[in-house]
Amino acid sequence: MKKILHTAIISFCFLFVSGLMTAQNQQESLRDRLAKKQQQQQGTQGQDNGPQVPQLSVRAEMMNENQTRDLSNATWIREVYRFLDLTKGSNAALYYPVQPIGDKMNLYTMIFKLMANGNLIGYDWNNGQDLFVDKLIVDFGDVLNRLEIPYQKNGNTYTFDEFSIPSNEALGYYIKEAWYFDQSNSVMGVKTVAICPVLFRQRYFGDDDGELAMPSTGSREPQFWIPYEYLRPYAARMPIMASDLNNVMNKTVDDYFRMRLYDGEIYKTTNMENKFLQEKFTTPEALKHAQDSIENQLKQFDKGLWVINDSIKAAGDQNPRKSKASKSSKAKSSSSSATYSARDRR
Repeated sequence: MKKILHTAIISFCFLFVSGLMTAQNQQESLRDRLAKKQQQQQGTQGQDNGPQVPQLSVRAEMMNENQTRDLSNATWIREVYRFLDLTKGSNAALYYPVQPIGDKMNLYTMIFKLMANGNLIGYDWNNGQDLFVDKLIVDFGDVLNRLEIPYQKNGNTYTFDEFSIPSNEALGYYIKEAWYFDQSNSVMGVKTVAICPVLFRQRYFGDDDGELAMPSTGSREPQFWIPYEYLRPYAARMPIMASDLNNVMNKTVDDYFRMRLYDGEIYKTTNMENKFLQEKFTTPEALKHAQDSIENQLKQFDKGLWVINDSIKAAGDQNPRKSKASKSSKAKSSSSSATYSARDRR
């Protein structure tokens, strides 16, 4: 009996010690995980990268999903590509401040930091054709190498000198718009589909002594396509000053794109040959005429959504007074066989 009791006590002590050791190991593993997470966060913040873009909350992600405009039910879509010249006053809101001031930064700096932290992905320029497929995802390390920016990589994050970001050379953006009509909801709208930063790389020519001469005219270097849906939750939290007449930063980058406060010339529309307008219209006059024609088509489309009956229109064109009187008398008569559209009834 004593032997059995002694064995039971030893077994109980063994199980108790094992439980303590297991709990301690679990606690240590949890502590290790927290330490690793803290190290990753510190590595993400980086001393060289400067001010960071605030992380998204769950509420911000949910709001972004609710604001996404689905074009699958659209019965008419016209895709237009524009170039935004940031040297123009209406587009300057995306350029300043050139260097971060406190927590304020321009759009290109925000994009650069988000990609460096692994919070945003870009897709290859692909000769101007925006395809969002895995094989075209840009390696940010390749971007840094192409821009000749020294960096250190820690996991999926990159650390570099903040002043190496060429935000002063980001003087333009290519953007893709989708003009659409959703018949099920009777909505005519414009959606920003994607944006592409464009750098104007300054080339300097000097003598053998290393003295710099006048910089040459910067050449356009498209960087990468970014689906605007990926960028919007951050853009919605980035205030900008949209006017020199009102210095209150009462707009965000998302407001800027959603309200179409920018001024951009059309350089391409979606076509099967993926050709730019310059390839189709070789003279400046023909190119300008084509751009104006496309702008007018977009502006006039909504006016053609509701068209009056052709016979009524023809009668009205022949005799305006008679048509007006006839219209009022027919409206009072229940036996009239004429039909009107919703626009006429308004």
